[in-house]
Amino acid sequence: MHRQDTDNPDWRAQAVYPDDPDLSPQGQEQAQQLAHFLAPHALDYIFTSPFLRAMRTAWPVAQRQKLTLKIEPGLGEFLNPDWFAAPPKRHALTWLQQEFPLIDPDYRPRFNPQFPEEDLAAIARASRVAAQLVQEFTGNVLMVGHGVSVWGATWGVLPDQPEIQCDLGSLIEIQQTPTGWQLVRTGATDYLSL
Repeated sequence: MHRQDTDNPDWRAQAVYPDDPDLSPQGQEQAQQLAHFLAPHALDYIFTSPFLRAMRTAWPVAQRQKLTLKIEPGLGEFLNPDWFAAPPKRHALTWLQQEFPLIDPDYRPRFNPQFPEEDLAAIARASRVAAQLVQEFTGNVLMVGHGVSVWGATWGVLPDQPEIQCDLGSLIEIQQTPTGWQLVRTGATDYLSL
């Protein structure tokens, strides 16, 4: 989804949490479009990165489907030392709970990444987390993450590591079949009008 700091390059210099941008107004509209697109598909669980833009993306889906948000740091941003000078400061859980009252207070994260992180480590942790989540939580699951964590999560469910597309706001759909997991779509943005 479209980020606040992409719309306003000066935002970062003035931000209280410069490593945790929100969605831009366009990104918030895209999140609404995602919720509308997913409405006919009954979800059972929503897992999201703790970064604000991922939470803001998942929020309209949770509201529409009347589901809680399970905050999973294992789906969080790649903690690349080239992007972050120190561990990224994010909004406090208490603030997030006020902003997103559907946060599941009983969910316990499966993984907490440590800064700094190499790209292969980020892919591996998202892979482990996704594999664990689909084992523990049966049904239709939405995972909201970031580029590297989306690759890892996809490969955690599809161990043959297929080629995938994960541009901003794109969907990857994986379906369980009697013979295993199957990639249905990758990099889908056709639901977006912006």
